[in-house]
Amino acid sequence: MSSVEIRGLSVRVGAKTLVDDVTLDIEAGTWCTIIGPNGAGKTSLVEVVAGIRTASDGSVAISGRSIDKMSERERARSVALVPQHPIVPSGMSVFDYVALGRTAYHGLFRSAGVNDRRVVESVLERLYLGEFRERDVATLSGGERQRMVLGRALAQSTTVIVLDEPITGLDLRHQMELLELLKKEVLECGLTLVATLHDLTLAGQFADRLVLLDHGAVVLDDDSASVVRSEELAQTYGMKLRVVDVDGSDVVVPVRR
Repeated sequence: MSSVEIRGLSVRVGAKTLVDDVTLDIEAGTWCTIIGPNGAGKTSLVEVVAGIRTASDGSVAISGRSIDKMSERERARSVALVPQHPIVPSGMSVFDYVALGRTAYHGLFRSAGVNDRRVVESVLERLYLGEFRERDVATLSGGERQRMVLGRALAQSTTVIVLDEPITGLDLRHQMELLELLKKEVLECGLTLVATLHDLTLAGQFADRLVLLDHGAVVLDDDSASVVRSEELAQTYGMKLRVVDVDGSDVVVPVRR
């Protein structure tokens, strides 16, 4: 069963086409990553899936329901977003920030209930944030902050999470830690992930499926290994790439001209 259905999706701003007639079916419990060069339309595409950008044409459905026909609260219970540059206010504890993900269930003017707090505590434990629960969000490191932002999305208890470059600004260790946590959520909780990533090696290692985008259109849509080793990948990026097997994992190496 498809968790996310994208049909004939196009996004235009003035005379410029950002996303051009994209159709995708993303199965439940899988990780799909959108790759492509800068300006390919990756962020515009996932913003429409997350419901924060309006498509010019086409449609997006989550678990069979069109996001255009959902109320804001219904959409927040169906799909969560981890943005590339999240706004993290100071003066708030980690627990309270993650608990913002429960707003769709109890509203803005009611405090979190027993079940809401139980969900938040579970998320903090799964993301190894329990020791930071009372910390001011402004005191966290980059990796801790990204885990917290992911925690807010997980606290929404949605079937789909959209992530736009979730490892931006993180060092290698924290990149791997965050991606491993995401993979665990997919495998153990059946979560559906729709992400964008610039790092082709990490995209190929963690995603089940890669969608190669260029000038807003789908160039290739296949399992990760097939896309990483395809001729289209190098052609789309306009450079020579070499794929090296390292302990059973494909590593994409750019080759100097």
